[in-house]
Amino acid sequence: MSTVLVVDDEKVIREGCSRALSRAGFHVLLACNGKEALDVLASTPVDVILCDLKMPVMSAVELLLQVSADHPSLPFIIITGHGTISDAVECMRKGAYDFVTKPFRVEVLLRTVDCAARGLPPPPKV
Repeated sequence: MSTVLVVDDEKVIREGCSRALSRAGFHVLLACNGKEALDVLASTPVDVILCDLKMPVMSAVELLLQVSADHPSLPFIIITGHGTISDAVECMRKGAYDFVTKPFRVEVLLRTVDCAARGLPPPPKV
């Protein structure tokens, strides 16, 4: 069973992702910002990070750079609104595995996380 760390400052997004991923057989850990995510990573191994782009305390970009330095093979998936796709693409240039846009379809989220967890290339955007 793969462990996914969901990092989002919006409780409804964290809980929605957690429900969908848990039902699909993933073990889910939650953090409401990048600092909390680093605390989780310091104590618990994870297989995939699913992270909101825009957060207080520590942005996804800051978290991505820290995670890439400390855990270079850990897949990092950005959650972004339609208006910030260019920012998500910039994160991919900095090492993110892929991105999903909000509001997301559950099957797209699950397929992207599953591919990341299994070490496969990101699925095509539909």
